[in-house]
Amino acid sequence: MDSASCEMQKGKLTVSGQSVNNSFWLQGFSHCTIRAFSAFFIYWRHRKNVTGKPALTRFRATTVQPRGLKTIVKKHPSLIFLTGFSGSGKSTIGPLLANSLGYEFVDLDHLIENLAGKSITRIFAEDGEPVFRDLECNALADLCSRDELVVSLGGGVLENDRSYEAIRDNGTLVYLHSSPGILARRLCNKTDRPLLKGDDGKKLSKEELERKIDTIISKRSRRYETADITVQTDSKRIGSTVEELTRKIERYIRKAEAGRHQ
Repeated sequence: MDSASCEMQKGKLTVSGQSVNNSFWLQGFSHCTIRAFSAFFIYWRHRKNVTGKPALTRFRATTVQPRGLKTIVKKHPSLIFLTGFSGSGKSTIGPLLANSLGYEFVDLDHLIENLAGKSITRIFAEDGEPVFRDLECNALADLCSRDELVVSLGGGVLENDRSYEAIRDNGTLVYLHSSPGILARRLCNKTDRPLLKGDDGKKLSKEELERKIDTIISKRSRRYETADITVQTDSKRIGSTVEELTRKIERYIRKAEAGRHQ
């Protein structure tokens, strides 16, 4: 429209020579606005009644985590639990790893022996494995509130559900993996491993020992595979293994700490 065909006067709108009262347009606009607002208010009340939250909360901004980035949440990520079959190097590597990280070290089996006042072999022989597992679980529970500690676990500790859950919930599980053949060679002359003797309590041959180790590892493998960090220890020098573990653990802890603050 040009200025000749549309003219606004006080209280009136003139379009092509015809006068229209402004209040008509304002009333129409007001009715539309009120109806729209009323509809939104009814929807808002309905959402609040159904969900307990205002409808607008559905548009709350969220943080999208990059694909492939796994958030790690541990109560004590610097509480390091070393697991692996007997002979995998836990008691040897543990103190060296603790020194490398600047942490303390505890051998869980030695702790149990001190608390019980007798050796693991005697506990198994005199009290049985269930009693030993209870002692193990109780000793482990006392360690689960610690930070900056490396704990060497007994070979079968992960088979106890309570112990396993405490380890997974509280600390970082590190698996020292070794093959049955290497383990049998390391253990064939040991006499302080009750689970590695025959049913009659006699020493097994190297071949029998390897078969029994393979059977036990297969039984435990499902939980070994849940470890946060796994390192192969078959053919590495101890120093190289400690260096690799130190790098992986420090990186894992940094990632865990970052996950806490997301």
